[in-house]
Amino acid sequence: SVNALAKKGENAALDIIEMGTVNYMPTISGDGKYYFSLHPNTAEGYTIDPLDEDDPTQTNSNKKQLFASYTDSSGQVQKFGLKKDPNGWYLSLGGKSIPAGAVVTVNAVFSVTIPVVSVSMPIGISFFTFQTMSYVIDVYREDADVQKSFFRLLLYVSFFPQLIAGPIVRYKDIEAQLESRTVPAAQFNDGLFRFAQGLAKKALIADSCATVINALYGLTDVTLLSRWAGAVFFTLQLYFDFSGYSDMAIGLGRMFGFRFLENFNYPLVSKNATEFWRRWHISLGTFFRDYVYIPLGGNRHDQQRNILVVWFLTGLWHGAAWNFILWGLYYAFLLMFEKKILLGWFKKIPSLLASVIGHAYTVFITVFGFAIFYFDKGLFKNLGYLFGIGIASGTDLFTNSILLDNVLLLAAAVLFAVPVVPKLWSLVENKIPYSVGRILKTAVVVVLVGAATVRLVGNSYSPFLYFRF
Repeated sequence: SVNALAKKGENAALDIIEMGTVNYMPTISGDGKYYFSLHPNTAEGYTIDPLDEDDPTQTNSNKKQLFASYTDSSGQVQKFGLKKDPNGWYLSLGGKSIPAGAVVTVNAVFSVTIPVVSVSMPIGISFFTFQTMSYVIDVYREDADVQKSFFRLLLYVSFFPQLIAGPIVRYKDIEAQLESRTVPAAQFNDGLFRFAQGLAKKALIADSCATVINALYGLTDVTLLSRWAGAVFFTLQLYFDFSGYSDMAIGLGRMFGFRFLENFNYPLVSKNATEFWRRWHISLGTFFRDYVYIPLGGNRHDQQRNILVVWFLTGLWHGAAWNFILWGLYYAFLLMFEKKILLGWFKKIPSLLASVIGHAYTVFITVFGFAIFYFDKGLFKNLGYLFGIGIASGTDLFTNSILLDNVLLLAAAVLFAVPVVPKLWSLVENKIPYSVGRILKTAVVVVLVGAATVRLVGNSYSPFLYFRF
């Protein structure tokens, strides 16, 4: 295999490399020079070139590349082989490195293990790229004035609270705030309270859900309940992790005098996918709506094409991996199905029944959709487990034990994922003195920050999930 060469190439191992119908064998001659031989079964029509003929003393310990040249069907001479840099051996064709995404796809489709060049991208690149695009587009459309101060523009692009995981702040929304802003004590306190809420969401709920997921998906025997329960906990983890970061960013923004638009509005209470995406990652949805969907024609013409394009790009925005592309297309087809059939059918049945069915439908498609989002490796195998394909049983003692140990966590996560607490607070807020309300909020901040700090101190490194997008 190619992987074997990557590990043993420096030892001149005689491993066969299979690529399509051609088998290559790295060899070393008696004088220490490298050659790339073709396997005898496929040698016809090919010629082999030794490399580095100008250095006959070169040994396998410092060799930098292995190539074979051959004549393709069009009569052109091609070179195929491996190059080496300080990070290892990498596949090369015609003197150019094959893109990592293509290599990953080839590995997955043909079950090979070609080494992939790993390129580290800056944290939050997708967010500050979109913000820079927003400035250019808003100015071009004359929705905002040209920012004549380079430092104010730099502040907009690099403002740290929301830089690495959102929300995506559009230039026209904070153009005036870049010029002038104030920070009243009440606004600072509100920002601190919002920051504490976000920190608690992340440290107390999201990270706890991650522990449960690792336990469920780490079981030796795969069960139907463990797979679905893991998908449910991942949905809750992603919600509390990402909305928690958004709350922290919005809170920090208020403490600095900025007011960012909301990014989440209790999406798990939605009755269909259309409503869900009006409540989940609102800044991303409105960005694609205003800068891609509407310019393509929106609802006026070619609506289905426009939805498909937007959701393909949405999937690609999350990462250059096939599970994200599939996830985006999954929602594209769901939204087209709802607009053409489902939403119209809901209007024909009693509202209570439509609400119950809608909630159940939305929970199912959301949990299954985020299962696609989660499994970047072994996607179809793991999705098959959700439908009973290849599982050991429906459940077992270990699965039941994990879930029983975390039933309170699940209840708390569900409680805080719906707007119960804000509605209860709104009922009593105006009935208690202002000073008492401030004392209660201060106590909540102290408790939340203290509990989150204790949790974080006891944890290993646990970055926000959206740092990777």
